[in-house]
Amino acid sequence: MEATGVAPTTYSNGMGTTAASSASSVDEAYDLFLSVLTTQLETQNPLDPTSTDEMTSQLISYSQVEQQIQTNEYLESLVLSTNEQSAEAALGFIGKDVTYTSASQDYSGGDLTWSLDVPQDTEALKFEVFDESGSKVYEADEAPSSQSTHEFVWNGSTTSDGMAEAGTYTLKVSAVQEDGSTTDVDALASSRANEVVWSSGIAELVLANGARIGLDEVVSATDPNAYDA
Repeated sequence: MEATGVAPTTYSNGMGTTAASSASSVDEAYDLFLSVLTTQLETQNPLDPTSTDEMTSQLISYSQVEQQIQTNEYLESLVLSTNEQSAEAALGFIGKDVTYTSASQDYSGGDLTWSLDVPQDTEALKFEVFDESGSKVYEADEAPSSQSTHEFVWNGSTTSDGMAEAGTYTLKVSAVQEDGSTTDVDALASSRANEVVWSSGIAELVLANGARIGLDEVVSATDPNAYDA
């Protein structure tokens, strides 16, 4: 079961496992190299010692191996630190209303709501809803709201006066400009962040509407209790 609200115990080992394994392999090779070099120095023929050039080359290799170990350890520490910061950021979204870029939403009978930022000089907004096969099931034209943002609500009705079946639907938005040209507009969805999971190796938010999004998809977040009296 995935933990809710707290990072699972396996999280800190997630992306750091590969780095730790690599560092362990290099460390073993380093110990073997040191053992071979020591044995060579102890058993070399005093009358025919290892040449200075060869010894210098071996010492350089020794230094390179040591530096590689230190680099691997540093990179592992850096990755784990980054993961911890990502975890803290993700947990901060729990209980927040998150707005994210999403043209697609799952329909199961309830209204689907999208919002969008209206470009300047927009005369009209054209909305087209497509099903999973790419077929258009609904379209509508609306005048942009007086504010810079506009909300579009689809109740599942189709252009054939029926109701859509449950499934995933994608919204395409076009803004018609004063000169008649059209501009594609990103559709945004909003939902409450209920859970954080790391099953994919990175922090993802699980929303009340069933969507799972990465932190890079979040446009904004608001505290639903911030405006309570």
